[in-house]
Amino acid sequence: MTPLGSTALLEPPALPAGDIARYSAIFDTCADTALEGAPCMTPLAFARAIAPATTERAPGGPSLYTSFFAIADSEARGVLSKADFIRFQALLRQNGAAALLPFRAIAHDHADSVDARALAALASADGAAANYLKDKPQASYAEFAQLVDSTRTDRIRRAFLDADSKGSGSMPATSLCAVVSEFAPLDPSGLISQRLPLLARSEDGAAVGYPLFLALVNLLSDPAKIRRATEEVVQSQGLEPAANSDAAELSQAAFASASSLLTPLEVDVLLTLAAGHDAAPAASLGDINAVLDACHKSLSPAVAPDLRAAPVSKPARSALREAAFQAYNFAIGAVAGGIGAAVVYPIDLVKTRMQNQRSAVVGEMLYKNSIDCFRKVVRNEGILGLYRGLGPQLVGVAPEKAIKLTVNDFMRSRLTSKDTGKIAFVSEVIAGGTAGACQVIFTNPLEIVKIRLQIQGEILKEAAGAAAPIVRRSAVTIVKELGLLGLYKGASACLLRDIPFSAIYFSCYSHIKKDIFREGERRLGMIDLLLAGALAGMPAAYLATPADVIKTRLQVVAKKGETVYTGLLDAARKIYKEEGFKAFFKGGPARVLRSSPQFGTTLMFYELIHRMVPFPGDEHSSPADRLRQQSRELSSQATLFHAEHALRILHNANYKFGSFVQQNSKSQSASQ
Repeated sequence: MTPLGSTALLEPPALPAGDIARYSAIFDTCADTALEGAPCMTPLAFARAIAPATTERAPGGPSLYTSFFAIADSEARGVLSKADFIRFQALLRQNGAAALLPFRAIAHDHADSVDARALAALASADGAAANYLKDKPQASYAEFAQLVDSTRTDRIRRAFLDADSKGSGSMPATSLCAVVSEFAPLDPSGLISQRLPLLARSEDGAAVGYPLFLALVNLLSDPAKIRRATEEVVQSQGLEPAANSDAAELSQAAFASASSLLTPLEVDVLLTLAAGHDAAPAASLGDINAVLDACHKSLSPAVAPDLRAAPVSKPARSALREAAFQAYNFAIGAVAGGIGAAVVYPIDLVKTRMQNQRSAVVGEMLYKNSIDCFRKVVRNEGILGLYRGLGPQLVGVAPEKAIKLTVNDFMRSRLTSKDTGKIAFVSEVIAGGTAGACQVIFTNPLEIVKIRLQIQGEILKEAAGAAAPIVRRSAVTIVKELGLLGLYKGASACLLRDIPFSAIYFSCYSHIKKDIFREGERRLGMIDLLLAGALAGMPAAYLATPADVIKTRLQVVAKKGETVYTGLLDAARKIYKEEGFKAFFKGGPARVLRSSPQFGTTLMFYELIHRMVPFPGDEHSSPADRLRQQSRELSSQATLFHAEHALRILHNANYKFGSFVQQNSKSQSASQ
């Protein structure tokens, strides 16, 4: 266990791959020398690579940041490798780094204490601290850290008093930027600086009170806290911080009920800066993100690439990786399709029995409705009768659903605009229709075998008293009887059903997720995905029922006395003539009851499995990834800013890191 007040630099935490890539790019930009053929950094290049952009305009620029070079140069080689630089960035995420880094910068030989005279500036305006340190030869790290924190608070108070020349408890709003930038990173020409005058709440509208000043300094000193508080509020409202929910309004009440990270006055300051008008009761998430972007820009090194401008698009895949990715989608589609088919198979059996029932044949009305059909199947054939033909269904449904889902995703990715990231409605219809057409390769053989297995129960029941009983046939027997061409009997009707079904289904599914369940504004859960899939299946299933009825009639072996159909148009004409228009929608309700939950279940599992088992090596940067990365950088760069601020205080007291030189000693030396 690390002892209390230890100055040990612990093993830094591992950085995410995206952070490492970003720091590597900064290193490559700033590296100004080489060691044994490998690019390296000198102290000045190191300072340029870590100093916030705002220091470029400050007196002395980023040169004071070279004081941290010795900490990064753990092997004392005089130059930094890329690994050294990345390790230093990881050290910034260690707890207490804001005090630990300046302490290590002034301590001799990594000692656990420092010359107490070095802390003179920290006690210059604090009599109690001065009395404590005056007779102490050494000060520990714990004492140093406490005095740094106390001194910062005291300097904030004194800075306000200096600006409050009238002693009114308020300071001119025009002086805010200059005063606040001493304690928090602030770009004089940036968004936040431009809106600081809005905080003036005095009668003449030109002054800012002390409590509001403190709230502003505290808020901007730790912008990562703004991000965390905002995420808590956003999540309490069921939204996604990284999604397309910039228009969502976050109010004072929302912050008060969902987060304790910010005080009410800090929330007031945040909403005013974000909304761009005085005493704003709420601000949009997009406006709050703009404030955080401004903070991040001020804290980031000038050489750092714009994090928000990083591309969101997926990296290009090689032909081999693309083939592997489509196989990955196919496998997930097969698993999801099998689960969906098993869940609703009893409903599918009832649907098939109802559609095969011929009302024009006397005595053929076995079932009054779908519920009556369900009851009679259970009574006459048992519970297992509801799953008659499930085996071939599971064998065939895997490639059927897999190819449908894979082709739809493939077509959507190809038809999506690379500039806007959006897909037109017509393109959605084309993608779905193409998927429906491709699936017929597997669907038709599957359907014809499944249907003949499903109606065997009826045939066996009718032949029970016959002199020559009919033997139950297996799926293999049926396939042999049909042959290759026979397996595609009714394929035209299958195409007529599956193309419009998929075109309607996938288009509806996409828009229900986006328009009803607000995909893009929030992360959809299991119930959302299930309902979206189920709702989309209703119109698609019912509107495709006529084609399904025709397909069933063409694929079933007609019994004695039943009408024989020779083709698609012949079947449509005879069904209409003998049974009327309503016959085209026989089994429609059962089809909706089957297709709706089946596709709801299938799409739910398809999307959930994609989330749980992402394609290996395809974890590309997303808006959510960038927001998390920004939050981490806000924290680490703010730590670095405050560490440099502590060093600046010591520097102003003429403490040259590694040796202490008093002002009068320097004067005496100069006079000799």
